[in-house]
Amino acid sequence: MIVAHDLYAETNPAFCSYILATFASAYEQEKSSGPEMLLCYAALPIALSGDLEKTFSGTNRLTGLLEWLQRNPVVQIDLRERIDNSAEIVTEAIQFGCFSKLLTINEQGLVSTGPKSTNKSAINRLGSPNLNAFKRARSLGHWMAMAGSTRTTLNMMGLTV
Repeated sequence: MIVAHDLYAETNPAFCSYILATFASAYEQEKSSGPEMLLCYAALPIALSGDLEKTFSGTNRLTGLLEWLQRNPVVQIDLRERIDNSAEIVTEAIQFGCFSKLLTINEQGLVSTGPKSTNKSAINRLGSPNLNAFKRARSLGHWMAMAGSTRTTLNMMGLTV
């Protein structure tokens, strides 16, 4: 049996905006505000990366970003390139999320969940690879919120602003 991998579907702005809404929701659970837009550009490519799925094994919302990164230094290999190559996908996902009211952006550039909520029953019906992207986004939302400022979060990841 040949298993087809549909990269186009995984980079669809609607699908990606749902993942970003999941990330923002988890972030908001830890802090009283949403993440800076810049964090979406790091979170979405990591959440979509099936090759990093093993690095999330044995983690939960309390694991923390630094501990996860220390356990899995492979995450930082080519991370800058991964983020650069997905910038257009993230931008389109943010735009779609705002137009569909899944996301909002305030004057300070903070991304928050919008008035329209994600369809959790539809998400739960997804196949394992796609469903796991939502789980990874949720973990990243909790971890990045607990890490502190955006600058601190990016520094932990070996990125500079």
